[in-house]
Amino acid sequence: MWIEKIELTNFKVYQYQRFEFPKPEQGRNLVLIGGINGFGKTTLLEALYLCLYGEDATHYLARAGLKRNSYAKFLQNALHGRDQMRVSVRLMTKVGYGFEITRTWFFDAKGELYEQEVRLDEIRDGISTPMDKENLAFVLEDHVVPANLAPFFFFDGEEVKKLADQDRTSWIKQGMESLMGVVLVKALRDRLLQYQNNRRTNGGHNVDKTKLDAMLNALNQKIEQQTQLANDLYISNEEIARNQIRRDEVQRELISLGAGGGNIKSIEDILREEGEKKHDLDDCRKQLENLLADRLPFHLVSDNLMLSIKARLSEERIRLDWDAQKQGLEPQKNKFITALFNTQPMLKLTGSKKSVLESWLKPCVEQAWESLYFPRPTHCATELLHDYLELRQRQRLEESLSTTQLGANQIRTLIKQRSDLKDRLEKLKMRRIKLESVHDDGVLEKLNHNLTTVQDELEQQNKHLGDLERQATALDANIENERSAYERENAHYISAEPTKSIANKAQKVIRLIDELLPRLFELKTQELSQAVTRHYKQLAHKKQVNTIIIEADGSCHLFTKGGKEIKFDRSAGENQIFATALYAGLAEASGYDIPLVVDTPLARLSSEHRKNLLNYWCSNSDRQVILLSQDTEVGKELMESVRPHLSKTYLLESSLISDDVYKTVAKANAYFGEQA
Repeated sequence: MWIEKIELTNFKVYQYQRFEFPKPEQGRNLVLIGGINGFGKTTLLEALYLCLYGEDATHYLARAGLKRNSYAKFLQNALHGRDQMRVSVRLMTKVGYGFEITRTWFFDAKGELYEQEVRLDEIRDGISTPMDKENLAFVLEDHVVPANLAPFFFFDGEEVKKLADQDRTSWIKQGMESLMGVVLVKALRDRLLQYQNNRRTNGGHNVDKTKLDAMLNALNQKIEQQTQLANDLYISNEEIARNQIRRDEVQRELISLGAGGGNIKSIEDILREEGEKKHDLDDCRKQLENLLADRLPFHLVSDNLMLSIKARLSEERIRLDWDAQKQGLEPQKNKFITALFNTQPMLKLTGSKKSVLESWLKPCVEQAWESLYFPRPTHCATELLHDYLELRQRQRLEESLSTTQLGANQIRTLIKQRSDLKDRLEKLKMRRIKLESVHDDGVLEKLNHNLTTVQDELEQQNKHLGDLERQATALDANIENERSAYERENAHYISAEPTKSIANKAQKVIRLIDELLPRLFELKTQELSQAVTRHYKQLAHKKQVNTIIIEADGSCHLFTKGGKEIKFDRSAGENQIFATALYAGLAEASGYDIPLVVDTPLARLSSEHRKNLLNYWCSNSDRQVILLSQDTEVGKELMESVRPHLSKTYLLESSLISDDVYKTVAKANAYFGEQA
C-alpha cells in the first residue's frame, strides 16, 4: 500500500496544496519533503491523522509526538481564515485500486466548528465510486492501520528522542499495550461492567444493588484518578524532555565556545560523561527507592508471619489445582453413567427391575467417582481464605514473595554507588571549570549558570516523576483489588439470578478478557524480541549486541553472542537508535505493511547514525517512506547517498500574506539547494 495523494485546503499554513507521490518501484521508495521549522512539515502529519481517524486522532496525535488538544479546539486553531477546511488522502492498495478519504469541517462566523462531513470513495482504474462512510473503520482495519497502531508508522522523530531519554521499561510496556489493543480491551471490560450495572437497575434485590453500586462508584472514582495521574505523568515527562533539550543546547553552546579556550574535545568528553553519570545517578536513585518501597515493608513483618503467608498461598494453589482437575473430569463422570445405563445388559432390563437397579447403581458410581479425589493431596488447603485473588494475581504475589529478600549489602552497594557517582560528577564539574578561562563578556559564566540551573531542575523533575510513578503503581494495585472485589460480588449476584442471562454472558466475556491479556503478552514478547533484535542490528554501528530479550513487564535485556548480558550504551544516539528499532519491531509485529511517515526523522543524531538510519529506511524498496526533514538533517552528502532511492521531493516555501499570517507552497521536485 502507498499514499498517492494528500490534498489540503485552508488547513493551517496551506491555503491549497496537493502532494502527489508515485508508487514505490525500481528501488525508489523514499520521499523527501524539506522545510525549516514553522513551514508546515508537522502540519502535514497532523492532517494525515485527522483525515484518517477524525476525533479518534486527538489521543493518538499526542502518542505520535504531536500537539495534544481537544478535537474542536485543534480544528479551530487549524482553520486558515475561512468557513470550511478540507483534507483528502488517497491510499492505493495495488495498481489501479484503492480508497480516497475526505473530511470537510464547517465553521460559523465566529470560527467555531459546527459540523463535519466524511466521504469515502473506492478508486478502481481511476474511477471514484462513493461508499457508505460507515465502512471507513473496516477500510482502515483491513487496508491501512487502526488508530491505536498508527503511531508506530506515522510519528514525530522528536518523540523518539524523548522516549529514548525516558525510562525504557515503561514505554516498552506502553508500546506493547498499544500493539495488542490492551487499552481498547480494558475499555470494553469496563463498559461490560457498567452494562451489567445498568441491567441490574431494572431488577430487584435492592440491598445487593445498593452495595454493588457503591463498589462500582468507588471503582470509577479510582479510575478517574488513574486517568488524571496518567495525564500528570505525561506532563511531567514532557517537562523533563523540554529541559533535556535545553541542557543539550547549552552543552552544545559551551562546546562551540571551546569552553573559554579550553580543549574542545576535552570539554565535549566531560559534558558527555556528565550526562551519562546523571543517567546512572537517576537509575541508582530509582533502584534505591524501589527497594525501600517494594521490599523493605516485607522485612518489617515477622518471619513467622511471612512463612505462614507463603505456606498458605502454596496450600491454596494445591487446592485450586485439585479443584480444577476434579471439575475438569466431572463431565466424564456423567458420560460414564450414561454409557453404563446404555450397555446391552442394562437395555435388556425392563420395568421395575431396571428402575431399582438404576436407583441403586447411580449413587454407587457417584460415590466411587468421588473417592478418586479423596483424600486430598498433601498440604492441600481445606478452604480458600484468599478467594479474592485471581489466578494471575496469585502467581504475581507468590513470585513477589519469593524475591523479597533484601540484604544489607544491596542497600550498602547502592548507597556507595550513589556516593561515587556524586563524587565523580563533582570532579567532572571541577575539571570542566579548570579547562575554562575567564570571558570578559560574561557569556561563559552565563552558560555555566544556565547549565547548573537546568540540571538542578531536571533533578527535581525526576524526583517528582518518581513520586508520580510510585503513586501510579499503588493506585493500579488498588484498582485491581477493588475491581476483583466488585467482580466477585457481582458474580455472586448474577449466579443468584439465573434469569439475567445477558448479564451472565457479559460476565463470561469479562473473565475471558482477564485470561486473554496475560497470554497475549507472553505470545507477543518473543515475536517482538526477535523483531527488535533484527532491526537494531541493522541500525546500530556497534555490533556487540547479538540478542535483545523483552519481558512481558516491558523490561529489556541485551546479550552478546556468548550469552553475556551487557549494559546498554547510555549515549543519546544509541538510545535513539534503540527507540527507533522498537518502533520498527512493534510495526512489524502488528502485521501491517504500510508507509512510514516521519517528521524530523534525524534530529540530534550523529552523521554515522543518520547514514545508518537512512540506509535502513531505503533497504525495503517496496515500503514507501515519507520523511519531513529540516535543512540540517539531510545535507548534500546524505542527499547524494540516497538519490538512487528518491521517488519524489518537495521543498516547502513560506511567505507572509498579512499580519502574522503565513502561506506555505510546496515546490515539487525541489529540495534545499536544489531547484525544480
